[in-house]
Formats: sequence, C-alpha cells, structure tokens
Amino acid sequence: MAEMEHPVTVEDGLDHFGDSEILHSLLQVAVNLSAISDFRKMLDMILQEVRGLGKAEAGSLYILKRNRLRRIAAQNDRLAVPQIILHVLNKELAVSGDSLPGYVAMTGQMLNIPNSYMLPSGVPFRVNRDAEAETGYRAKSILVIPLKCSKGECIGVLELLNRLNAQGRIVPFPETACTGVLSLSAMAAVTIYNALLQEELRRAHLETIVRLSVAAEFRDDETADHIRRISHTSGVVARAAGLDDKQVELIRYASPMHDVGKIGIPDAILRKPGRLTVEERKIVQEHSAIGPEILGDPLNELATVAREVALTHHERWDGKGYPNGLVGEEIPISGRVVAIADVFDALVSKRCYKDPHPLDEAMAIIKGEDGKAFDPMVVKAFFSAIDEILCFYRDPAVSQNALDTDE
Repeated sequence: MAEMEHPVTVEDGLDHFGDSEILHSLLQVAVNLSAISDFRKMLDMILQEVRGLGKAEAGSLYILKRNRLRRIAAQNDRLAVPQIILHVLNKELAVSGDSLPGYVAMTGQMLNIPNSYMLPSGVPFRVNRDAEAETGYRAKSILVIPLKCSKGECIGVLELLNRLNAQGRIVPFPETACTGVLSLSAMAAVTIYNALLQEELRRAHLETIVRLSVAAEFRDDETADHIRRISHTSGVVARAAGLDDKQVELIRYASPMHDVGKIGIPDAILRKPGRLTVEERKIVQEHSAIGPEILGDPLNELATVAREVALTHHERWDGKGYPNGLVGEEIPISGRVVAIADVFDALVSKRCYKDPHPLDEAMAIIKGEDGKAFDPMVVKAFFSAIDEILCFYRDPAVSQNALDTDE
C-alpha cells in the first residue's frame, strides 16, 4: 500500500498546502493568543490548529525540563478524555531513543514515520507502545517535530498521530512538513519558552517573599521550611476548592506573609520552650493586627491578598477567632485557606515547645474542626488533595516542578 512505501524521514523541509488555509489558521491563532492568558489553553488551541492543518487524528505537546519530557497537552478524536488523562498526564519520558519524542528531543531532528508497524531494521529509536496497551489506540503514521527557542535549544516536542485522508483512512504525513504546521510549532515553542521564563521569575519572586517572611518571623531555617510548606499547601487547597488559576497563585504567593506581624512580637515569647501564659498568648495574638499595619495600604492584588491573609488567618468559621471575630464567609477565602494550611503544619511539625502530632491524630483534629475553626468547603478541599499535600512534606523538591501544577 502507498502508506508503506515511504521511508522514515528525518529533518524534512517545507511543502505548499493551501496557502489560504494556512494563512487563516495562523491569523486565527495569533488573534486568539492575544486574548488568552492561560498557558495550557494557549497550547491546547495551538495543538488543535496544528492538528487541523496536519489532518492528524491525535497529537501531544511535550515540554523539556531537566532532561525529561513531560506531556502538557494531549488531544485524540477517537479516545474519550478520561482515557487520555489515564495514560498521558504526569508521565515523563527520558531524552533517549526509547521513545520517538525522546529521540527527537535528543537529536533536535524532525521525524516522519509513515507506518510505525513497518520500521526499517536498525533505526536508532523505538515506538513506545505503553499508551496503546492501555487504551487500544494504534498510532500508525507519526510526525514528531522539535520545538526550539531562538537560540536553537530544544525546549519541547510536538507529536502528531495518524494523518487521515478524505475517506478517513490513515495515510502517511507528507514527506515535507506543511508550512503552517511548522509555523504553529514555532508559536508553541515561543509560548513554552515565555512560560518557562515567567515561571523562573515567579520562583524568584516567591523565594524573595519567603526570605523576607523568614526575616520577619523566627529568623531560622525551620521557619523557612514552614513558610514553604504553608505556601505549597495553600496553593493546593485553593486549587482543590475550585478557585481559578489567578486566585490560586495569589494565595500561594501571599500565604508566606501570614505571620509577618510577628516581627513586632518579642523573641523571648516567640521562642519560649514551654507553654505561654494567658498574657503572653494575648501578646502573640497581636501579630494578626500588626501584620496588616506593616503591609500598609495595598498597591496591587498580591499586597491586597497578603494583607487579608495576615489579618484573617486566625479567624474561625464559628466566629470564635481573632482579631475581629469574623463569622463564616465574612472571612476572605484567602484567610480560610491559609488557616487550615497553617494549623495542619503546626500539628505535624516539631516546634521548640512541642513534638509533632502523629499524622492520623493531626488529620482527626482537622476533621474535628470542620464547621468550627474551618470552612467545611475548605476542609473538603483539603482532604481531597491530601496526597499532593503530603507528597511535599515527604519531598519538598516536588513543588519545584514548574508546570505541575500549579502552575
């Protein structure tokens, strides 16, 4: 058959599809990109358009970080979305010949395979059939394109599967890649590169916030770890509670400043190894009023949320908290989220005045405060995301993966 006659091709050039179709797609993507701020939505849109130009039944976009490929967008017209999620998300590939995307990331060369079931002998790569075994979906014709930044460095990979002709039959991709496909691939590369740069800036920003917050509190390494845990847990809970990406990021970045008011509390009280007296406890509670004063009038959204958090993270859902005795939804969602993150960390962490609670005991305490100290919706979100929260406690490095999640 015709689709078996084409050899495997590497580093092909361009051909001429319908110029009007290509121009329309490129203009459509350019217009849409200007209106979309969500990174993943951008990539989903680009992938949809590039699949359309390539007549591909399915496709994926990978991002290359720390010499590993992670799939960040996947589409398949034949599989239901749950099936795709089952096998494509959160799976990483090595940069090697053990997979087609890995080989393309390693060599920086485009790869065009007319029939993956009739590969010539001795090819320096293999087709990974793991997804096929899980879903039954068979990828026959495959086009894999490296995504490169302006410096020529590979930062990701585009993979198109099963080109369909007018009759719906699987045929090889053209021996020379469509101009529009390569142009849209370049757009994907730019989008990924910009996202990586922004993520580096966000990390630097968050680290600065953490360091300033440490200076304001106990001024030791344990406090830095505490603040990072609060930030991670707050972001995870906010996402699980259904807040949008912008709210999640604001809460994640504002949460390290929850105890900034402790800069006004004497060290002798903060570091006291034993129980506090009633009078000392009242002094410590003043940090919730001192913090907002230190932060002053907010000049931007982050400062606004940070001030909310500093002021309200010790308020209680039942109105018995401090400093203002707010009840229920009178407490900003930022304060409700950070409250549960702060209490959980206090329970499971060693402090100068106590040993950590066992995990099951800490979880029971959180459940016991459902509808009392904590918003029931936030408690539900907390327990729905408990595995992700605990993963950070076991290995803080997991939160450094830029596009997990949180992101």
